[in-house]
Amino acid sequence: MNATFLTQPMVTLPSIDYEGKSKSTQSALSDSSDWKGYEKTAFRITCIYVLFLCLPLYVEWYIYLSYVNLSELNCRDLFIISTYRTIEFVKINTESGRWGIASYVNLAIPLAISIVAGLVWSALDKKTKNYDQLYYWIRVIARYRVGIGIVAWGFRKLVPGQMVWPTTGILNTPFVDFQAQKLYWQSVGIVPGYEIFLGAAEFIAGFLLLFRKTTALGAALTAVVLGNIVIANHAYDGSVHVHSFCYTILALIILWKDFPNIWNLLVREKDVFPQTYYPSFTEPLIKYTRLTLITFVHVVFVALFFVLQVDDYIHAPYRLPDTPGLTKAQGVYQVTEFKLNNKVRPYDPLDSVRWQDAIFESWSTISFKVNRTAVMDQSNGGGYSKKDVERTWELAGIGGGRRYFYYEADTVKQELRLFNKNEKHKKETLTLHYNRPTDTRIVLTGANEFEDSLYVVLDREEKTYPVIENRDHTAVWRP
Repeated sequence: MNATFLTQPMVTLPSIDYEGKSKSTQSALSDSSDWKGYEKTAFRITCIYVLFLCLPLYVEWYIYLSYVNLSELNCRDLFIISTYRTIEFVKINTESGRWGIASYVNLAIPLAISIVAGLVWSALDKKTKNYDQLYYWIRVIARYRVGIGIVAWGFRKLVPGQMVWPTTGILNTPFVDFQAQKLYWQSVGIVPGYEIFLGAAEFIAGFLLLFRKTTALGAALTAVVLGNIVIANHAYDGSVHVHSFCYTILALIILWKDFPNIWNLLVREKDVFPQTYYPSFTEPLIKYTRLTLITFVHVVFVALFFVLQVDDYIHAPYRLPDTPGLTKAQGVYQVTEFKLNNKVRPYDPLDSVRWQDAIFESWSTISFKVNRTAVMDQSNGGGYSKKDVERTWELAGIGGGRRYFYYEADTVKQELRLFNKNEKHKKETLTLHYNRPTDTRIVLTGANEFEDSLYVVLDREEKTYPVIENRDHTAVWRP
């Protein structure tokens, strides 16, 4: 494959045809392309490390890919395919291993392996003068890995679905019961316009990486945007800091060759004449294969992905359940009467069995609060599953004793079948009969998870929320 360089015309060199159309390179430029020893060693290490960060090296990704039904392709499938994580060598089940410095071990281990392998490669390869061609392709792999991934993340905010409008349950949760990351995500979710702005920043950065003429600008924007996400995730104990830092590393690697020119231009205020290696794509097979792959990426991971993301947002937002709840039941209910085994239990905030309140969402989720601790779901409520019972945004990062159940309603028998949505308490199931004597009252009878009989009278409370009062949100997000 013939090599060419893209450069601005210089006084000392004749001009060179643009982007690989020349069949040869000026001898003076070819002579200057020999790399120094430390440059070759650094590249060998970086090359191996980039492959570690870019290639899906775990079998689960391929298993998932094999089960994707193209006739039912949705944005969740494309998101998982696009944003796969780096290989996990070890898992450290500590606070630092989840949110702190120890969590970066799975980026440090491949770096250590890359250093050893790169030194071995250097010892075995003494003849190669430069790695211009391999460097080009490594940058291609890195920028498409980052570009496709950041476009996917950008769509989830550009069509505001990653940080969703607070649910009725969240609006009635005491501030102290929120995990830090939940506070951050909800503080963004309550301002959809800002979330759209963040999504646009990510999308633009990723999209620019998909074109080699705008690679440097895309890499610079990615490093800034994703670096900010890394910091935010550390400040609020988020769960995507390692993933974001991986993108930041790759963006800096992509941008590395441009740093000297940027420094000379912006800091030293000197004219620069970039010299960029491009392989020749004049051979028909190579030319059309390249165009086919580029077209495929833009059609599937940009155009189709966006269409599917909009469709998902309109019909079934991935964070929230999609099954409609009981008609006109949404709201906060006070427990007017509570009987356990036919004995009245008066209100007592210390009672570990009596419900303190209950909340029906507009979808098939009911939650009630009791003075009994539950294991907190510390995930970010990803919502990748198509099953409503496995969509855990409502309870992720929330403590305080509130239990969240997905329910299946039989409106003929007037029966609710409840399933605890918390992975740590998924064995809890209840079957309750319901009666609605008025529009604002629901009477539940049945048995709890301990097989005690229940009789619960719920009366809906009219509530307003200052954070959303007088705000028209119906056209922008789903309440």
